[in-house]
Amino acid sequence: MRYRAQSISDLAKDQRGAAAMEFAIVSGVFVTALLGIAYIGIMLFTNAALHWAVERSVRLAAISTTTTQTAISTALNGYLSSLGVPAATVTYSVAAGAFPVAHINATLSQSYTIPFIPTVNVTYVADAYVPQGA
Repeated sequence: MRYRAQSISDLAKDQRGAAAMEFAIVSGVFVTALLGIAYIGIMLFTNAALHWAVERSVRLAAISTTTTQTAISTALNGYLSSLGVPAATVTYSVAAGAFPVAHINATLSQSYTIPFIPTVNVTYVADAYVPQGA
């Protein structure tokens, strides 16, 4: 019996493998945080790409009064696809008046699945207004 008690106390004093156990406990949280940061970067890129595409497309409306919904939508989604971003739903309207103002609205919904975190659904929206055909 004494031999068994001595080996248990020796085992309690043994520090071999402590770093491996600490790493095993912390690594799951660290990897999840690292992937979360990467996904936030992807979300920010998607948001910036949508806004940039709307700004590029609104220039078409600014220089031409004959620009159509189809032309705006094609230009916007063409730019998004060149960046690897999914297509957006585009609406285009012109407010009549002494100075017509064109309005472009683009909406894009995307789901992200991050390990150990529930699926995140994000809807991106970008708007732009511009005086038309000066």
